[in-house]
Amino acid sequence: MKKEKLHDELNEHAPFLNELRQKEDGLRVPGEYFDALEDSVFRQLDAIGARRKPAAFSKTKQQRSWWQFLQNLWQPRLALAVAGLLVMVVVGWRYFIAPPVAPVIADATISAEDAATYLLDNLQEFDLNQIAMILPEDEFPQISLDPGHGTTPEGAAAPKNEVQISPEDLEQLLRDMTDEELEELL
Repeated sequence: MKKEKLHDELNEHAPFLNELRQKEDGLRVPGEYFDALEDSVFRQLDAIGARRKPAAFSKTKQQRSWWQFLQNLWQPRLALAVAGLLVMVVVGWRYFIAPPVAPVIADATISAEDAATYLLDNLQEFDLNQIAMILPEDEFPQISLDPGHGTTPEGAAAPKNEVQISPEDLEQLLRDMTDEELEELL
C-alpha cells in the first residue's frame, strides 16, 4: 500500500522522474566483465612495455651502497632510536663502568681564624643549632648584658668566650623574634 501511495505521489509531483525510473538507463555491466578486466589491463600494459616487475620478486639482488645505508639511518624514527640507544650506553658507562670522579677541593688549607671570620660574616646563611652542636661545650660563647656603663675596666679584656650585648640590642632581638621562637627560649 505504501509503494502505491509513494508511486502516486511521485507521479503527481515529478512525473518526469517517475518515467526515468521506469525506463532502463542502459548502464548495465555485462556479466563476467570484472572477471576478465584485470587480465585485459595487464595484457595492454605488457604490450606497450609499461609494466614493471616488483622489486621484492626480482631475481637479481640489488647491492646497497654505504650512502644509501646512511640515508636510511637519517630517517626520523631510526635516528631517534639510535640517539636514544647512544645516550643509554653513555649513561650506563658513566655510572656503572667509569670510576667516580672525586670532587676537587682546594689544596690550600684554611686557617681557623679565616673560618671563624667567614662564619661570623655569613652567620645568616647557617643554622645556629647545627653550629652549636659542632662546638665543644667549653667553647660555647657566654652572653652577658653590658649595661653600657662599662662593667669591665677599660684596660681589661673581656673573657675569650664572652659576648656582651647591650640592653637595647637585646630588646631589639626580642622584638624581632616570632612567638614560636620566644616559646622555644622558655
